[in-house]
Amino acid sequence: MFEIAIIGGGLSGLSLAHRLQRAGRSFLLCESRDRLGGRILSVAGSRRETGGDGAGFRYDLGPGWVWPAQQPRIAALLRQFNLESYPQWIAGRALYQPGREIAPQAYVDQQTYADARRIAGGSERLIEALVGELPAQRLMTGSHLRQLTDRGDHIELELIRAGEVQRLRARQVVLALPPRLLAQQLGFEPALDARLLQMMQQTPTWMAGHAKALIRYRHPFWREAGWSGAVLANYRGAILGEVFDAGAEDGSAAALSGFFALPTELRRQYRGDLYALILDQLVGLFGPEAAAPEELMIKEWADEPLTATADDAIPPTDHPQYGHRWFELDHWNDKLHFAGTETAPGFGGYLEGALESAERAAQALGVWDEWGGALPRCSNGGD
Repeated sequence: MFEIAIIGGGLSGLSLAHRLQRAGRSFLLCESRDRLGGRILSVAGSRRETGGDGAGFRYDLGPGWVWPAQQPRIAALLRQFNLESYPQWIAGRALYQPGREIAPQAYVDQQTYADARRIAGGSERLIEALVGELPAQRLMTGSHLRQLTDRGDHIELELIRAGEVQRLRARQVVLALPPRLLAQQLGFEPALDARLLQMMQQTPTWMAGHAKALIRYRHPFWREAGWSGAVLANYRGAILGEVFDAGAEDGSAAALSGFFALPTELRRQYRGDLYALILDQLVGLFGPEAAAPEELMIKEWADEPLTATADDAIPPTDHPQYGHRWFELDHWNDKLHFAGTETAPGFGGYLEGALESAERAAQALGVWDEWGGALPRCSNGGD
């Protein structure tokens, strides 16, 4: 029997595992995917950019920004693992296009990405740093949890691994996954309180309804023309609603990236045309050089069943109010706890929120804060 089982191998689950490891606690982390990192995903550039060994610049298809000046946990993690960061490129003029038939308008924008930074080597460096300090035998990928059963003095976990049913036991379980995903895909015996399940269902999964495009070029021609690469396209029918420079600070790796303005169903309907539509939009913004990228990639998070549900097809228009107080409580008499960025009240949805929720879960499990202070226990719930 394991002392603690962590379900979910994203930043939250791995951060909690790291805290437990440092505290000498017994744990097992289970992740459905064959990789760790969850919505954090970095991909290598061309061999020219990486020097031929694949170890150089990487682009983020998931979260790519951190704000260390306002996010103390991210700042501490970067220091702890000696990870470097660099500012989001904003030099030059930005573009705003309010309508398809209206010419893009140039302006200077120093606010939209103020204090935003990128992690050198991609956000996945955070995952690699944490995994590097964890025992491999405590990390079980390709293991999909489908049922939790309260057995009184422990919880029984029913998982599917390599097509086979596997049952494990743990005294305590931490669910470090999006609440909506848990509500729809995981069985609980006995059932959780109906109000809690409804609240879980109503909690949007951050980024689940979005898609991100990455367009790599041989050189950052927009910088050379005095553009920052930042674009806001605020009109009906825009393909990419937000575009930004996703390359290296020195320009040695060049790329534009952007979030789709098209909703999920339209992206699916026009899937075969998206590449051409993206390039057409970029040519209209930056000129004919934009028509010849080295590579164009689209990461459709809405198509990932381990991230999104059908209810995520229409993402929220504003940043949700995450961190419902019920997520701060223990359930099943201190045996069941929640983590994950959607459960964080301060920075829900951000990487900082994932660390925030791991810190809170650690306190509920009686683990000391890595910064030296004892963390008070959460109040007792009662499902």
